[in-house]
Amino acid sequence: MISLLGWVGTLTYLINHTYISVNKNWQRKIYYTGNCFAAILLVISSYYIGSYQAVFINGFWAIISIALLAGVPIKSIPVKTKYYVVMLAMIILYIVIDSALNQKLNTVAMGWSSAFVFTIGYLLFCSEKLSQTHYLLGDAYAALVLLPQLWFDHNWPVFVLEISWATISLYGVYMRKDKIHLID
Repeated sequence: MISLLGWVGTLTYLINHTYISVNKNWQRKIYYTGNCFAAILLVISSYYIGSYQAVFINGFWAIISIALLAGVPIKSIPVKTKYYVVMLAMIILYIVIDSALNQKLNTVAMGWSSAFVFTIGYLLFCSEKLSQTHYLLGDAYAALVLLPQLWFDHNWPVFVLEISWATISLYGVYMRKDKIHLID
């Protein structure tokens, strides 16, 4: 039963992410409602198997989605895109150095870097401080670097979700290739 919840959450997220990736005139209420529903299902299934990066990411997405649906003014949260980019660069540098020094991939740090990008990127996007193209690029990164940890956790619904999520995100970026700029 718990696994079924994970698969339903995965399917809901994929439908929702495809909706925002291919539809230029997407409706925020539809998007946030779908994210909230999918997030809650994946929190339950991921918690059950001990896949804590997935619990953290989806729990955060559920909270932000609920806040947006309730009319909380997310735009007023003082989160700046430049700090997000600097922190992400520092995290990636840490992962590269740590993996080189230990001569093995630090999948736990990669998983938490994914959690950082998925959560703060979602917050910045929802508060309209991150463009849709940059949001999709961040999602592609976050989905791909989370894969090794999900594999070790045997979290198959979220593993399939992230492969699909990265593909859909990159397709969405491709569809907006004329809007890609290094700086917003």
